[in-house]
Order: sequence, then C-alpha cells, then structure tokens
Amino acid sequence: AVRIGPSANKKARVGIILKAQQDGKGAIIFEINKKREYRIKQLIGDSYQTLSGNAKQEGWVKNKLVHGVDEHNFIEIRSEKNIYDIYINSEYLTTFFIPDFTSGSCGLIISPATKARISYYYINTKGESTAVANYTNENTASVNETIEQLNKRIVILEENNAKLNELNTDSKALQSDEIIALTTKNTSLANITTEQEKEIIDLNSLITDLKEKANKAEELETSNTSLQTTVSSLTSENNSLSSEVTNLTIMNSDLASISSSQEKEITALTTAIENFRNTSNQSSATNKQLNKKISGLKQQISLEQATNTDLTNQINKINKSTNTQITQLTTEVKTLKNKVAKLQTSNSTLSADLSTEKSAHKNTKSGLSTSVKNKTTEINSLTAELNTAKEQLKTAKKTAKNLKECATNTSTLSVDLKNVNTELSTLKTTQTKHDKVTADLNSKITVLSNQISTLELQLQTTKSEISALETSNTELKALFIQKDFELNGVKASDMVKETTVYVPTPKNLKSNKVVYAVQLGMFMQTQSASAYKNLDAVWYQSNENGTYQYLSGEFSSPKEAADHQKAINAKGYTSAFVVTITK
Repeated sequence: AVRIGPSANKKARVGIILKAQQDGKGAIIFEINKKREYRIKQLIGDSYQTLSGNAKQEGWVKNKLVHGVDEHNFIEIRSEKNIYDIYINSEYLTTFFIPDFTSGSCGLIISPATKARISYYYINTKGESTAVANYTNENTASVNETIEQLNKRIVILEENNAKLNELNTDSKALQSDEIIALTTKNTSLANITTEQEKEIIDLNSLITDLKEKANKAEELETSNTSLQTTVSSLTSENNSLSSEVTNLTIMNSDLASISSSQEKEITALTTAIENFRNTSNQSSATNKQLNKKISGLKQQISLEQATNTDLTNQINKINKSTNTQITQLTTEVKTLKNKVAKLQTSNSTLSADLSTEKSAHKNTKSGLSTSVKNKTTEINSLTAELNTAKEQLKTAKKTAKNLKECATNTSTLSVDLKNVNTELSTLKTTQTKHDKVTADLNSKITVLSNQISTLELQLQTTKSEISALETSNTELKALFIQKDFELNGVKASDMVKETTVYVPTPKNLKSNKVVYAVQLGMFMQTQSASAYKNLDAVWYQSNENGTYQYLSGEFSSPKEAADHQKAINAKGYTSAFVVTITK
C-alpha cells in the first residue's frame, strides 16, 4: 500500500519495479501520480518504452480507481507466464504481457522531490519446478520467431483496442453533441412556451377588457330601451299636444272671425261716437275721460302682457321635466284666469262708471266695451296658451333630437359590440392555434426525452459491450500466447535453466490448479455459519501459521471474480478483495 503526500512537485510519482535485471538494462515499472493516473513502462537498455496510453500523454492513463493525494492506494500485481494482471484498491485495472524477462528483482521507485509513504510490501511466489534447459541454435531461433509473432499480434491487438477506444470516444462525442443539441432545443422550446404563456396572459387581459365593454354595452342597451320607452311616452304626449294645438287653432280661427265681426261693430260704434261727439261736448268730454281710462287699461294690459312674457320665459327655463312643466303651466293658467277674472271685474266696474256717466248710449257702449275687453282678454289668454304649446313642441322636438342621437349612439355601440365579438372570435381562434402549437411542442419534447433515454441506454449497452470486448481481448491474448507456445512445441519449463530449489508444498494443496476467489477475512479461529449467512458459496482453508482464510466462490477468470467481489461489496462487505489460490 502506497500513499503520495502533498508537495510542490507537480510530477510526483511512486511505483513498483518488477523483474529488474542485474545489469541494470531491463525492468518493468508500474507507477501512479498525484493526478489519479497510472503508467506502465519497460526499461530497455538505457531508455524507457511506455506500454500504456499514448506518447502525447507520456503513457499516463487517467482512471477513477486510482486515489489522489494523501490517500492510500493498494496495488496488487499478479504474474504468471509473463502475463501481468494489475489490481488497484481491490479492483481489476489492466493486463499486459512482456515475454522479455523470465526472472529478476522487485522493488520500489520514487521520483525526485516526492513525498511518499509505503505501508507494506509483500512478495508471494509459487514454487518453481526443476527443469533442464538445453538450448540449440534452432530452438532459440524458433523461440525468437514465436516471440516476434506474439509481439506483432500484441501490436495488432493493441491497435484494435485503440480503434475500439476511438470508436467509443467518437460515439461518446456524437452522443454528447446530440445531447447538447437536444438541450438547446429544449431551452428554445421552453423560451417559446414562456413567450406563448405571456401572449396568453395578454389575450386573457384583452378578453376581460372586452367582457367589461360587453357588459357596458348591455347596460347601454338597457338604458336605450328605457329611453325608447320615454320617447314613446313623449311622442304620445306630443301627439296629444298637437291635437290640442289643432283644436286651439280652430278656436283661434273662430275667434278671429268673431273679432272681425266685432271690429266691424267697433267701427260702427266709433262712427256713432263721432256723431255723438258732434252732437254734444259733454259726451266728448266723457269720451275723453273714457279714452284716458281705456289708455290706462291698455297700459295695464301691456303690463299684464309683460308679466305674461316673463312667465313664459320662466316656463321655458323650468321646462326640464314634462310632468313638472305641465303642473306649473296648469297653475299659471289658473292664476292667469284669476287675473282675467279680476280684469273682468275691473272692466265691469269701469263699465258701470261709464254707464253712470252716460245716460243715453251708456248701456249699449258698456255692453260693447265689456264684450270687446272680454274677447281681447280671451285672445291674449289663447295666444299665451299657444306660445306655451309652441315652446312645449320645441322642447319635445329637442327631446326627439336627443333620442335620435341616443339611437345613433346605440347603433354605433352595437357596431362596436359586433367588432368586439369578431375580435373575440379571432382571439379565440388564435388561442386555439397557440394551444395546438404548445401541445405539438410538448409532444416533441416527450419524443426527444424518449430519444435521449434510448440513446443513454445505447450508451450503457455500448459501454458494457466495450468492457466485455476488452476482457475477451485480454483472455484471447493469453489464449493466443498459450496456443502459439503449444503449436511451436515450446514449453515454458524448457526455457528455464537447470536449478534445484526446494519448495515446501502445503499439505492442503492437491494439484497446481489456479483459481480466483474473493477473500472475506483472516481469523484465528473458525467462524459461525450465521456470520456469512447472506452470502453464497462461503468456504475456508487453514494456513500453516494457524489462521483460517474465509473465501467466497471459485472462478477460473479474474473478471468473474471481480464481478463477484462487486456483488459482495454491495452487500456491505467493503473490505473483500480478489485473491488467487492454487489447489
């Protein structure tokens, strides 16, 4: 277990040296740095050759399994037949093959100005069997050829792996571009929906305004109906007044005929008066007095006419409501009748005076004067009534004009109402169109989200396929190497020099079969069955030092063991890791 400490050195690295040659011109190095990257390189002579990554990154490969600064990294390298499996933090990292070295030394490498700490460093080896190596030139040549062929195949496999990685990166880039395009489309659609919501709010406000206008129009229609009723009542009153005016005109014509006959009588009387003047001075004096009285009466009549004109002006001013005008007119007519009665009484008194003064023709003259005065007063009253009727007609005409204006206003309002209704219908149609557009956009958004989900599923499937291809690639690489050795008749035991090493064989091992298992823990005594009741295929083996190693599963490939380890970690046994066991 190694740990890189914090330091100012940006290129700080630490690693493990494998199969270092005694002449110092060959070794295999696996190292990690502060950036959570790893690198595999080989020392050939005086130079290094990187076996991982590319030349641009100097062989460094970033991986999330590698921990960063001031964190422990548990590195485990398993090697058999020059095939190296690297595990970091109990997770499988990579596999590589280097047939150049059969043996060598192991150690550590720490770059300059690097702070690092090594917690422990274990080397576990299997017992080597004795073998005799008798090389001939032909065998070495064939071995070199097989090694070259294997190297070529390794290069081809690495190229295929690189192509697969490029395809993976291209697919990721395409998928990221599609995702970006879809996100931009989603944002644009969201902006469009917000704008449409704003338009809908504006349309709703317009609709409320139009509804208020419609309510006002309804109120105007009700007022128009009430005005029409008032107009009909006024027209009926106007008709009644016109009938009264016609009756008055008929009466006026009758009175005019009567007045003409009376004027004739007056002329006859004036001639008679002149004759009387000629006959007697007394009668003339009395006539002068009577004329003075008549002039005074005329002045009184003119004053009464002035009062009548004032009253008519007051009637014109007060003529706002027809009912009040009629009542006032009736009261004024009554007052005028009273005044006429008073005048008649005064005229009667005057005629009585004249009758006392005149002896002969007083009776006739008084009768004529009283009749003339009565008729003149009647004429004046009739003319006053005519004037009032005319003024009432004028007011009625004005009200009719006002009613006509109201009717025109109502017609314009009805036209405006129709326009408002048409605008409302157009707005409703546009709103339905907008609703359709928003529905289409929502359906497109759902389709795009479904496409995104399918693309993500395709990405996951491609990732799983790539990982499966990588594992199959490593397994095929190992199989190719073994097959080539078998086809060429080369045995690994023949390539080892004659050495005699005593290896103590454990008692519990029956054969040299290598299996992979997941170690659960090391204990000083056996554990109860309930300790690992939620795990499958739990077994243990005793070691020479008296400890008990508890394991789970037996697998022929490291990938299966790694998958089993992940399943065990998911159940809460985070300290479990993959180990190799020789059975």
